[in-house]
Amino acid sequence: MKRTTLGVILACTAFLAGGATVPARAEPVCAAPSELTRAGFGLPRLAKSLEDKTPTTILVLNSSATVEKKPAKSTGAAKDAVPKRFPSYIEEILRARYPDGGIVVATQNQPRATAQAILTVLPDLLRVNKPALLIWQTGTYDAILGVDTGAFGDAVSDGIRIAHEAKTDVILVGPQYSPRTSFAFDVAPYTNTLQWTARGNGVPFFDRYDVMRYWQDEGIFDLDADRPSPTLFDDVHGCIGRLLVGMIADGVDKKTLGSR
Repeated sequence: MKRTTLGVILACTAFLAGGATVPARAEPVCAAPSELTRAGFGLPRLAKSLEDKTPTTILVLNSSATVEKKPAKSTGAAKDAVPKRFPSYIEEILRARYPDGGIVVATQNQPRATAQAILTVLPDLLRVNKPALLIWQTGTYDAILGVDTGAFGDAVSDGIRIAHEAKTDVILVGPQYSPRTSFAFDVAPYTNTLQWTARGNGVPFFDRYDVMRYWQDEGIFDLDADRPSPTLFDDVHGCIGRLLVGMIADGVDKKTLGSR
């Protein structure tokens, strides 16, 4: 793959890692088929932590192209204009839903890391953060590099095992959908591998690709616009955060399933 082509791909796949400031606006309707947003499996460790009303950490682990930086402190309208990423929405909504849980959502970026590369840092991340839940976004860079899907699935399974041994529940999140990169690499085999790996290990899978493609097909969001809406970044992040909260709540309610 030529360097210029790879640059275009990385820029497009970084969509959920950054964005411009946006004005205040009405929240979008976050529609998605229920089969894409149900947990299917329990999150017993997270459920216990919430029931015990102890400080609860959720760790979001991703391989975004750029390291996410916290915005500088500001006041008034400038503060309101800072775009939020979906982990912030998760924290905000879960704190309102479980006010006694002391929930903190931490984000760890491992730029352009494959699933296998994540395994080298995962034990330390779990030891330091001690999360009750790991939300692991993976598959994009394995797809870009053409990693063997069997090896990819094995690496993800190993990561789930490491997390469970650290007393951490797991939700897998697949690659995002982008009409502008579908010509360059195919994430479908990796999304399918994640789905089967999640099922085989008894953990929920958030199929971000199919959710976002549904939004595009149904006209909920225009992800292929030459001049995207100035609120698109916030809207997409907000909806992903809300849908993941729904999956988390479903997994907490299913705490007896897949208990370990």
